[in-house]
Amino acid sequence: MLDPVQIVGFRQKRCSLRFGVGACPATGTPKCFQTWPTCKAQTAFVNSGTIEWMFISNRPGQFAFGDFAVTNQIRTNCIPVDGLSVSTSKAQVNAAGVLEGKSPFGVQATCRVSMRDFPWDDHVGDFYTADRGALPDRTFWSVWAARNRFFGGMELVVYDGYAGQELSEFRQRLYAVDKIDGPDGSGGVTISGVSPLVQAEGKRSLFPDAMDVRLVSAIDDTQSTIRVLTNDETNLSKAFGISTRKGLIIGSEIMLYSGHVTVEPGIYDVAVDRGQLRSVAASAAIDARVQRIGYYEDVPTWQCARDLLQNHTPVGAALIDGPMWIDEGETYLSTLRSTAVITTPTPVFDLMGETCQQGMFFVWWDEYAAKVKMQAIRPPRGAVTLLDGVSNIVADSVRIKREPESTLTRVFVYYGPKDYTKNDKANYLVVDATVEGENEDPRAGGEARTLEITARWVGTAAHAQQVISRILSRYRDVPRFLTIQVTSKDRAITIGDVCDVTQRQIVDAEGRVLSSRWQVISWEEVKMGEIYALDLQTYELIGKFASWVANDAPDYAAASDLQKADGAWWADAAGLLPDGSNGYQWN
Repeated sequence: MLDPVQIVGFRQKRCSLRFGVGACPATGTPKCFQTWPTCKAQTAFVNSGTIEWMFISNRPGQFAFGDFAVTNQIRTNCIPVDGLSVSTSKAQVNAAGVLEGKSPFGVQATCRVSMRDFPWDDHVGDFYTADRGALPDRTFWSVWAARNRFFGGMELVVYDGYAGQELSEFRQRLYAVDKIDGPDGSGGVTISGVSPLVQAEGKRSLFPDAMDVRLVSAIDDTQSTIRVLTNDETNLSKAFGISTRKGLIIGSEIMLYSGHVTVEPGIYDVAVDRGQLRSVAASAAIDARVQRIGYYEDVPTWQCARDLLQNHTPVGAALIDGPMWIDEGETYLSTLRSTAVITTPTPVFDLMGETCQQGMFFVWWDEYAAKVKMQAIRPPRGAVTLLDGVSNIVADSVRIKREPESTLTRVFVYYGPKDYTKNDKANYLVVDATVEGENEDPRAGGEARTLEITARWVGTAAHAQQVISRILSRYRDVPRFLTIQVTSKDRAITIGDVCDVTQRQIVDAEGRVLSSRWQVISWEEVKMGEIYALDLQTYELIGKFASWVANDAPDYAAASDLQKADGAWWADAAGLLPDGSNGYQWN
């Protein structure tokens, strides 16, 4: 049996001066350690180099994975340490955004690495060793903490593989470093890593930004140019949303504009259109607060979510799986569009939850791909994974849980706001609803269970009805959750995958073993390199589902398997396609 190996990599930024980027202008002693706190010439600091410290449990064997060929991107050999352990909390998506007690944005993964501090002589990482005098005995984490006070941009990498493999063959999980504690009195050190999506939580990221912009002089209700004071011109120039014009709000009046003119440093004239987006022009006093608004103008809802993550959180474009988002969005979500106005600084986390729920998709951090991924609430695409108790599922690992509190029989969607500064039910002009009366019948032990959504991202009846139908399709019956364990041969199964499960605990009304459809909503490693636990949720979309195709699409007989999976063709009067298979269902 192969020997599982786990390696922890801790990657930090470091200065690139002296390594091809340019000569360091600093003088004097002691010399730096290529870190910001120790830099003697911070105005010249170039933060593009990296060093990855690699740790392995104190065990026999050599794991010389270091790469010193590129001095700007060093990876050390594995450093044996005592007490190395890795623990994780699993991420979980909230498909359709309605599970009780969970954010529509889902639950984010975390990672915790512990180890013991150890003696260190700076043979790696100190490029001025020869220039220093005699140094005391020291330990790695104590001097590291003295040289690094900030954790921004640092990454935690967990490598999972087997003895004898090259490092490139190991699976990698990537987390953003949240904090580092220790060393404590006994030398213990803990590194905490989080999904980069955590950076969108709470008040870490607001949309639009909170800003200090004020009127230089009072205005009446007719002026078309306003003069403002701000210490940061980007408060006026930055795009908050996707629209043809930018927007701002003074009091309760929304104004739109295309640009601004500098009068003098810190003072700007802005030509505005008054009383826009269902607001009324009004006078305002000198020093009145001016706040930019977020404005999405008839944009696919999934694009709103991508813009929020990409341009208004530290996540950024590099960590988003752009091609996957585009493919999912253009294939399944093109008709769900939003015109949304956000008039006060709002946590991006909350807005992402709204767009996921009202745009009918879910978002998660894939630790192995090191990308933020997105998937529509849709039928499975391509082959469905088959899992059974003989070939795949670890014996005695099956757990089934039911959540009657998440059942829904009525969904109400309120949309069409009268006033963009408010987001309560009374502010909306239209409400669409569907009631599943059969599931409320007292003879079945049913009762009314209602979800009400104030939907600022919904603009049409068609959009509202899609939200309602997809939520009810998933939650009209009591949601069931299945936990199973699989071995390493099935470790490629991940969040979003759809599986047909055959297991003796899942039967029909007559007790016959039933193949049922489930979707993976979380996973975690139970035994390193060997056993993985999957959490799955009931999944009702079974059959062939129609999607719009291009005008030049071929006839059904000439279509490829991929085109048949992603498109739609009319069936005959009996509901059959030319090859005798069942026709498509509306998606």
